[in-house]
Amino acid sequence: MVQILGGVGTPGTQYQATILAQRLASLIGAAPVLLQAPGVVGSAEAKAVLVGDPAVEEAAKLFHKLDIALVGIGSMEPSSLLASSGNIFAAHERDELQRRGAVGDICFQFIDKNGVPVESPLKQRVIGIDLEALKRTRRVVGIAGGADKVTAILASLRGQWINVLITERKTAERLLDLDRDTSKDSPLVKDRRKARA
Repeated sequence: MVQILGGVGTPGTQYQATILAQRLASLIGAAPVLLQAPGVVGSAEAKAVLVGDPAVEEAAKLFHKLDIALVGIGSMEPSSLLASSGNIFAAHERDELQRRGAVGDICFQFIDKNGVPVESPLKQRVIGIDLEALKRTRRVVGIAGGADKVTAILASLRGQWINVLITERKTAERLLDLDRDTSKDSPLVKDRRKARA
């Protein structure tokens, strides 16, 4: 079991994430390989130093060998917990991403409403899996919900960055409605009666 994004949130939150990763590995009989670095750093130079660390290299070498990936899907506004940690992109950086068309992210890799990656120098500050390596993973399970994430979840599905979604019913219904309203030519689900069954 490999951690595919560096730590996010407060040190306490990062510690809990490590404990959860170790617990999951234990439950499935795997050895955990932790990505021992922050998910977002202050500069490309800081990233270059950290990705050269043997512990980080060990995890990164395994990104191309994944069978299953569990990923969160983020909206452009970070949760209050993440925002209070300071381990995120600044408001002006998120504004620039939105001007470029970003609607959300997977592992801090930003995408537009059609799931197309949004190019930005901020990508050079993320320590974790990139979208190309994620795309080669056989099964990518997106776990997200809530009204604020519907657009980002739909973009993830349209870009085929995830092929399994775990969400709650209300978000699923909003996804179907938004897809129907915004993509008349190629909705995700052709027959909505089957999707609701």
